[in-house]
Amino acid sequence: MTPEPRIAFDGALRRRVYLFRHGDVAYVSKDGSIVADPRAVHLTPQGQAEADAMGGMMADVPLDKAVNSGLPRTRQTLARILNGRDVPTEEVPDLEELRSDRAQAAYEQGGAPDPVPLPDDLDEVAYAFLNAHEPGMRYRNGEAFEDFQARVVPAFEGLLKKPDWNHMALVAHGGVNRIILGWALGTGLRTFGQFEQDTCCLNVLDVDQDPDDLSIRRVLVRAVNATTYDPPKKDRHLTTLEGLAHRLREARSK
Repeated sequence: MTPEPRIAFDGALRRRVYLFRHGDVAYVSKDGSIVADPRAVHLTPQGQAEADAMGGMMADVPLDKAVNSGLPRTRQTLARILNGRDVPTEEVPDLEELRSDRAQAAYEQGGAPDPVPLPDDLDEVAYAFLNAHEPGMRYRNGEAFEDFQARVVPAFEGLLKKPDWNHMALVAHGGVNRIILGWALGTGLRTFGQFEQDTCCLNVLDVDQDPDDLSIRRVLVRAVNATTYDPPKKDRHLTTLEGLAHRLREARSK
């Protein structure tokens, strides 16, 4: 199903991005620590069900390009959302998630990281994103938020420069999506800690581009953090990182 191009009032080419976070995964080991290699985790049965439900919702939505970060959890989520649809697929490693110190070192060396020690104060886990906009801030002594933004934004803009799509599905990560949403609103890292991205959520962006050179005229945000399993967020009160900190606390108390 090839989508027809949409045209804005002023003649701009209006291209749509369906931006997803991957489905549920388990970052906490049975001993109460973060898994040794968060890059290698796979979808849990819950995450598979979330992606299948999102695939059902997207079944009649036209797509002509599909992108993931190349990590197993985004590959698996995209495959279930597409559910066998014949859509050209691309992997963009620069859209991988924000990396802790050991994860960043392992990425550069091509191996698996050592287990990640966590602070005694789990507030540092629960609220790790709130100061992302402050100069020099790093995620758990790893990748600087500014460096993270500097790799994600060009990778995303690189997709926008390609003329081979009108409606694109992009399955990425919570942190990546926050960067893209901040880019869309022109707020950068100032709003990084204010966006929430539930597992297998959907964000919808329309990007108006010049039909000749694909330069960007404007960006419209149509939806943020929409989920099939709890649309009004009735049962969602903890943030993603608060939930992680809570699971760590529970595991440590056993």
